[in-house]
Amino acid sequence: MRHSLVTLFQQSPHTAGTLRDRLCGALRQAIHQTALSVGQRLPSSRVLAGDLKLSRVTVEAAYSQLEAEGYLQRRVGQGTFVAIIIAKSPPPATAAGIPRLSQRGQQIVQTGGCRDPQQPRAFAAGSPDLRAFPLALWKQLTAQRLRLQGESLLRYGDPQGYLPLREAIAAHVNQTR
Repeated sequence: MRHSLVTLFQQSPHTAGTLRDRLCGALRQAIHQTALSVGQRLPSSRVLAGDLKLSRVTVEAAYSQLEAEGYLQRRVGQGTFVAIIIAKSPPPATAAGIPRLSQRGQQIVQTGGCRDPQQPRAFAAGSPDLRAFPLALWKQLTAQRLRLQGESLLRYGDPQGYLPLREAIAAHVNQTR
């Protein structure tokens, strides 16, 4: 398998784009041609970088790009694996002329492209522990503000910003200078 990746990469030495783009293209091509199948483990970035005579940073960037595109899945301590099944032929269109979505396309439509973790993970970026959020108090304060200010909350505010906040900042700056 490593040999086929080296061959695919070397077959396109004059292809436009960076080394990372060429490596991404070679890996995509290997997946599309089913030289790499779903669940198959790829060589470590260090090994592949040595085989292709590239920097490890370039291989890491290519792996990260393909992971973001859904081709690869990386598991800490286990390695990098092919995560996508490529259909042999494009799916046929439905009777209404609307193309059918792949399994991955259906999953993206169903989840909106994002999946919240089932359990909160410690130190996960962009994923706060929602159990600690005071939801009941938030609902109470939101309802109270809505009753008091109504539809004025839905309009554009002062382009200079919230007046009491501007006054508080000005008073603080005046005291500290």
